[in-house]
Amino acid sequence: MLEFPIGFESPLLSTFGVFLAGLFTFLFYLSYKRIRIAERKLELVKWQRTRKIINVTNISMKAGIIIALSFLLAVPYFPTTIKVPVQQISSEQLAKSSVTVMLLMDVSYSMNISDLTPSRLEVAKQVARLFVNNAGPSDLIGFISFAGKIYDTILPTANRTEITDLIDRQTIHNSTAIGTTVETALGLLQQFHGGKTIVLLSDGKNNYGTMNLTEVAQTATSLKIPVFTLFLGTYGIGTSDPLPLQEISNMTGGKFHEIRSEEITVLVTEIAQFSQEVKVETLRTVLDEIPIEARDYHTPLLIFAVLLVFCLFLTWFTGV
Repeated sequence: MLEFPIGFESPLLSTFGVFLAGLFTFLFYLSYKRIRIAERKLELVKWQRTRKIINVTNISMKAGIIIALSFLLAVPYFPTTIKVPVQQISSEQLAKSSVTVMLLMDVSYSMNISDLTPSRLEVAKQVARLFVNNAGPSDLIGFISFAGKIYDTILPTANRTEITDLIDRQTIHNSTAIGTTVETALGLLQQFHGGKTIVLLSDGKNNYGTMNLTEVAQTATSLKIPVFTLFLGTYGIGTSDPLPLQEISNMTGGKFHEIRSEEITVLVTEIAQFSQEVKVETLRTVLDEIPIEARDYHTPLLIFAVLLVFCLFLTWFTGV
């Protein structure tokens, strides 16, 4: 496929300009040919050459004026690539980048407490669905539900329906093995490339399996896999404790966030912001800048403006 080094916001205008310039050149050639047939025997050879140069210059300049004006009206640009710091890219540009996320959901008995209505678990399901739906089209999302052991697992995939259907089917179980589940997620993520992260939804009490969350966090840090945590519940009610979640996020370069409202309008805004923050920070673990497609309007504008002025200048001084 032929690719041009220049693009136009209004390609039709640029095409029309080239057509007009070609048509003008052809008509001038026919007119010039007829004049030359009539005057060939009347003019000196030297004058013939001089006049031919002048005529060729005139036609070139007129065609150049038409093309330059048309291209300027068509708004020309040069496609280019620039590098932008990850934290400065737009939401649209961010969506084009990809990360791999393991979403971990606590389904222990304490998640059945109703300090969040109707329960922490139901709010966690809503939060998880919103997070999955906010993921970019090229992002891979995996899922693990856990209590005292791991119950359901989906490897990172682009199939959003598969994950949200499994989220909806989660029920309550015994104990809470945060450390063991994070270790499992770290193991699964090692087979994937690029930016990788873990998002953990829990009310924060680790009471089964691997108990040393500091060691787990150190492993995640060495693998450059940040752990983002979402705390659901109220500190002091049941076994709720946000401190372990804060510690593991702080140690791994992730962020801690507390869900304090079950209102859907609040959750939509919160999770949209949280999702973007997760993606930006995850991308920063593997690169500082992202190459993005851009458009350079200034350079072609200057080129065609100079061409237009040059053509007008020559046309003026060649007597046309």
